[in-house]
This record gives sequence, structure tokens and C-alpha cells, in this order.
Amino acid sequence: MEIVKIGDNDFKMQSSAYTQFAYKNKTGRSLLNDMQQLIKFSDELQNREVMLDDLDPMTELLLNVAYVMIEEADKTQVTDYDSFLKSIPTLYDDMDWIYKVIKLGCSPISRQLQKN
Repeated sequence: MEIVKIGDNDFKMQSSAYTQFAYKNKTGRSLLNDMQQLIKFSDELQNREVMLDDLDPMTELLLNVAYVMIEEADKTQVTDYDSFLKSIPTLYDDMDWIYKVIKLGCSPISRQLQKN
């Protein structure tokens, strides 16, 4: 479990093997595929190679992953996805949350890879 600050809000987030199934149930998408896209986005963001066209879909993926991990940590932190989004005044003033969400979202996968 980790606390991640998005905008002005601190959220407890947790990632486990369950996360990929919760993500699939909420979004209909594959967490592993989306994390792969987010890792590439993170690299581009660090190298300042992000295209404006990529910002919108990647932000949506990031927020979906964050929301699922927030619910997994403690459902009482959020009432629903729209309320979660409305609670965030800014997304890119401090981008540390992006890297934390990606790292935490990958942690169940990376722990398995590190064992092998």
C-alpha cells in the first residue's frame, strides 16, 4: 500500500494480483496491456517526447488504474469515478503521481518477474 498525492488529495492505493481482475471488471480492458502503454508513456514523458494527442488517452488510463487501486486500498476514499475526477483540481502541476501509479500498478507483475 502506498499514499499517492494527485492534485491536492492524498489517496491510499494498493495493487495486488486482484487488481488486474478489478480493472477488467471496471473498464473492460486488460491491465497488463494498459500498463505496457503507460510505461512507454512514462518514458516519453521523462524524455519530454510526449505528443499532445497521447496525453488525453494516457491520462484516462492513468486515472482508471489509480481509481481501481484506490478502491482496492479503501473503498471509503471515493464514492464513484466521476466524484473522484471532480475532486482533483489539477493533474500536471506535480507529475510525481504518474510515476507512482505506474510503479504501483506494475508491482504485482514485477515481483513475479524478480523471483524468476
